[in-house]
Amino acid sequence: MQTNEQIQHLQQKSKEKPISRREFVSALSIATAAGPGLIAATLSGIALTKSQRAEAAEAVVAALGKLPRRPFNSHMKHMLITPISISQDWNQELYAPALALGINFVHKAGYWGQLPDAFKGLDRESYYTDITVDTTSPGHDPDDYDAAYNQVVQSLQSNGLKYYDIYRAHFGWHSPASFQKGTSYKVFQRLKREGKVRHFGVSQHPYHGPSEIYHDYPQMILPEVQSGIVEAMQVWYSYGTSQAVQDVFAKASEAGVGMTAMKIFSRGGGKMSGDPQMMQNMRAEGKPGRALMRYVLSQKTPHGKPLFNTCVSALGNLQVFEENVGGASLKMALADGHDELVHALEA
Repeated sequence: MQTNEQIQHLQQKSKEKPISRREFVSALSIATAAGPGLIAATLSGIALTKSQRAEAAEAVVAALGKLPRRPFNSHMKHMLITPISISQDWNQELYAPALALGINFVHKAGYWGQLPDAFKGLDRESYYTDITVDTTSPGHDPDDYDAAYNQVVQSLQSNGLKYYDIYRAHFGWHSPASFQKGTSYKVFQRLKREGKVRHFGVSQHPYHGPSEIYHDYPQMILPEVQSGIVEAMQVWYSYGTSQAVQDVFAKASEAGVGMTAMKIFSRGGGKMSGDPQMMQNMRAEGKPGRALMRYVLSQKTPHGKPLFNTCVSALGNLQVFEENVGGASLKMALADGHDELVHALEA
């Protein structure tokens, strides 16, 4: 039986009952032989047991290799992080393979009601977290000091993390005037004195108008950089972002702010999928998620510094995990001959 026929047979059979251990080993062997970055895609459509999914994830980890780590920014050089971060809303089955790859930053860990199994027993100093403090999001009062403080304290009581590495003002500010009020920073200062947070950041969303234009970013990012208090920023960025917005992000990066790219697929997935030449340039034909990740991580400031230190991306299954995380893999970049990304990841 040809390999494609074998996979199709197992896909059909698994609809009726779980495939056997022997059949799974055969399917995994075919998937591994398909080439780097194709393991989960080859197994797609075969209903696997939890233990089989875990074993497939181990094969993906071996194919991608350990991810490189770099300083988060000039103010937080002790924080060596990977170019892609875990997000709290991932499928939790992906936490273990992510940790095995060396991924050591968790975005939105403040939403954990309890510590996930994959993190139990880990040294708290071995990974980093942020909490997105929602007092500045739509429908909340940006000047509610008590609400912001209690959100952090109560979440730590629930998940037992002891502290968050970054207190991140979620959604950011709607105008420079609202930023100048400084309530979020006052809450941060109190929490830092109490040992509950360590660094101040923002998850800055654009406002007022079509989000594709991002036209409020320049007027918001510059005051935040000039204030000297924002150590980390998470911003919307993807293939197709305007040069004006990229320029202001470059100013933040060159000022030493730790930069995280978000909304990579939701803002650029359609553009990348419709541009086969760009996917080819990224050595990721037919893989828009990987192409987007490589595109973002390859961007540099005018002075040659990486524009972004890390990225976050919503990942719901092993196939998406393999495609997207593969875009941050030095081993995969070397195998695919993506020299620009290799240089960026080694910077």
